[in-house]
Order: sequence, then structure tokens, then C-alpha cells
Amino acid sequence: MTDVQQLRTRFAYVLIAVLWANSVLLSIAGNATGTDKASLFTTCGMALAALATTVWWVFGTHWITRQVSSIATIGQVMLLVYVFARHPYQADIHMYFFAMLAVLSGWLDWRIFLPAAFAIVAHHAVLNIVHHVGVFPDGGDVDRVLLHATIVFVQAIALSWAVAHLRRTLETSENARDAATTAKLAAEQARQEVATNTEQARSERQAVLLEVADDFERKIAGIARDVIVSVQTLRSASQQMTVGATEVAERSDAAYLSSHQTSSNVIAVTQATTELAASIGEIDRQVSETARIVVSTTTKAGTVLETVSQLSRKADDIGNIVGLISTIASQTNLLALNASIEAARFGQSGSGFAVVAQEVKALANQTSRATEDIQSQIEAIRTSSDDAIRAIDAMYTSIGSLNQVSAAVATVVEQQSAATIGIAHNIDAAAKETVTAASNIEIVSKVAAEAGEAASYVAQSADRLAEQSAQLDTEVAQFLGRIRAA
Repeated sequence: MTDVQQLRTRFAYVLIAVLWANSVLLSIAGNATGTDKASLFTTCGMALAALATTVWWVFGTHWITRQVSSIATIGQVMLLVYVFARHPYQADIHMYFFAMLAVLSGWLDWRIFLPAAFAIVAHHAVLNIVHHVGVFPDGGDVDRVLLHATIVFVQAIALSWAVAHLRRTLETSENARDAATTAKLAAEQARQEVATNTEQARSERQAVLLEVADDFERKIAGIARDVIVSVQTLRSASQQMTVGATEVAERSDAAYLSSHQTSSNVIAVTQATTELAASIGEIDRQVSETARIVVSTTTKAGTVLETVSQLSRKADDIGNIVGLISTIASQTNLLALNASIEAARFGQSGSGFAVVAQEVKALANQTSRATEDIQSQIEAIRTSSDDAIRAIDAMYTSIGSLNQVSAAVATVVEQQSAATIGIAHNIDAAAKETVTAASNIEIVSKVAAEAGEAASYVAQSADRLAEQSAQLDTEVAQFLGRIRAA
């Protein structure tokens, strides 16, 4: 049974006694106030006490008993307040509610306070409406009901918190006490087991020590032999390491000198390749400029060829016009001849017309000669234009060939420039790799020297290990002697 259950069991006797005491108090109060219902109130109070006692007898301190006994206690206080109806002490009797709520905290159950508080508030509210003299001496008062309800709920909440906290404290204390008791029993049992085991271990210790000493001696002897063999092997290996490290250091020095010279040569080649790339770049620029000039010349030659062609066409047009003029002059000459014939037929009267006809004929002849001269000049221009066209056409063809050659040269130079730049980059990378290789060879040379020193140190350590192994054999023999003596 837990501490809480023990306290509830003891409190049950107290509360049952309080219930029957309240029944007696109701009888005394009824007779003192002179109410005509004193016997009824006493009977009701005793009925409530009997109900709580019966439930306690059947269920013990169960939750049902706690709830029924709490409501019965509050019900007896309600009857007591009604007994003092219209009495000056009726308002003071209300404080008995608070006293009984405090007494009910002995159940250590916070759940009983809220039903009890609701019962008190319901009692005040209902009687204040139905029969106010049963609760207040001065008549109904809603404000007073609210005040009492607030106070009751505040007390109920405070008691609930205090009871819950007290119950947790008791349970924690009980758990700690149980844990301490369990720990004490375990410690006592452990002490007895330690005493028994110590006596048994003392007898077994000597036998185990002797067995361990013999086994230890066998193992140490084998280990000592293995150590001696390992020391000899280590000494031989350290000597071989020293010879190998010396050879590696010598070869590393030679490789370092060779790689250093190679690095210098590669750097020189890199510089020359860079200059070659710059020269090829300049050639590429000049070839590009030449190609640009050739393209410009080709364009201008085409323009000149077009102009000369237009001039030849204009000369043809002028020849056609001159031919037309020559035809007109021939017709004019023929008309002048006809006019002269007609003037001669008219005799003296046509002499003036004959003079005009002669002038027209002379002008026609001059025009014909002029057109012949123009025609011969136009033929000369046409011949020159044709020669110029053929020459320009040949030059245009040559310039086109030159343009193709320039483009091919530019392409080749561009490819050569790209190849040269790639070679320069590769040589530069090779130079860097050569420098890195030289650095690594130098590091290898240093590591080889350090390895030689380490090999020497290993040889010295092997010698010291051999000495310490011999000393260990002596110490082990003395140690085993002491163990066997114990």
C-alpha cells in the first residue's frame, strides 16, 4: 500500500466521524434556533452520513467513496445554512462551506473539489431564486451569490493545486524511499558476494599466477628468439637501404643536372617559337592587307570595264546618229541636184533658186564629209574601246587569279600561325613540366638522402633493440622468480 493510500484510509475514519458530528450539530442547531423542521434536518443529515458510511464500507477509499462523501459533507453544510434561516448568524454559517472544503483536502484527490464547488454555487443560485431565505437572511442578492461563487471557485482551484502538488510530492518521496531501500538491499547483497568472491579469488590467484608465470616464460622465450632474428634481418635491411639510398641520391643528382639543362634548352626554344609566331602573325597581317588591296583593285577594274563598255555602246549610238545624218545629207544633196535641174529649166527666172540649190548642195557635201570624218573617228574610238575592254578583261582575269592566290596564301599563313601558336603552347607546357620534373628530382634526391640517414638510424635502433632484448630476458627471469615465490 502506498503512502497516499495509507493517508486516505486514515482520513476516511476522520471524515466519517465528521459527517456524524455534523448530524449531531444539525440537531443541536435546530433546537437552538427553534425551527419547526429540526427533526427533518437532523434526519436528512443522518441520511447523508449513513449514505457516505455505506459507500465507504462497500468500496473503501475508492473514487466513488471520495465523491459521495464530499457531496454528503457539502449537503450537510447546506442543511445547516437552512437551519439558520432568518437568523443573524446565517451569513456567518456560509464560512462552514470553506472549512469543509479544506477538510475534504484530506482525500488527496483534486477531482472532488470541482463537483463540490458546483454544488455550492448551484445551491446558492437556486435558493436565491426559489427560496432566498434559505441562503441569505436579507433576501435575494445576485451580487452576493456571484461573490460567494467566485470565492468558492478560487478556494477550489487553490486546494486542487495544493492537493495535486502534495500528492506528487508524496509519490516522489515514496519512490525515492523505495529506490533507497532497493539500493540498500542490493548493496548488502553485493557486499556479501564480494566477500565470498574475494575468499575464492584468493585461493585461485596463486594457481593462476603460477600458470601465468609458466605460460609467460614460454611466450617471452619465443618472442625473444623472434626479436633476435628480426633484429638481424632489420640490420641487414638497413644496410641495403643505405646502399640503395646512396645510389638513388647519386642518380638523382645526375638527373637533376640533365633536367635543368633540358629546361634551359626548352625555355630557349620557347622564346624562339614565340618570336616565330610573332613573325608569322605579321606575315598574316601583310597577306590580309594584300588580299584587301587585290579585292579593291578587282572592284575598280570591274568599274572601269563597265565604264568602257558603256563608252563603246555610246560610240555605237553616235555612229548610228552620224549614219542618219549622212543619209540626210545624201538626200539633201539629191534634192539640191533636182532643184538645180528645175532652176535651169526655168531659165533666168530660176537663177536665184539655182544659187540657193548650189549652196544647199555645198552644205550637203560638207555635212557628208564631216560625217565621214566623225564616222572614221567613231570607228577609231570603237576599236580603242574594244582593245581597252580586252585589256581590262585580261587584267580582271589576272587580278582574279591573284586574289585566289592571295586567299590561298592567307589560308596557309593562318594555318601556319595556328600551328606555330600550338607549338609555342606545347613547348611552354613542356618547359613547365621540365621545371616541375627538376623540382621533383631534387625532392627525390633529398628524400633519398633522408632515407639514407633513416637507414643508419634504423641500424642503430636495431643494435639498441638487441641490447634491450638481452636485458629483457634478465628482467623476465627475475620477475618470474618473484611470482613463483609469491
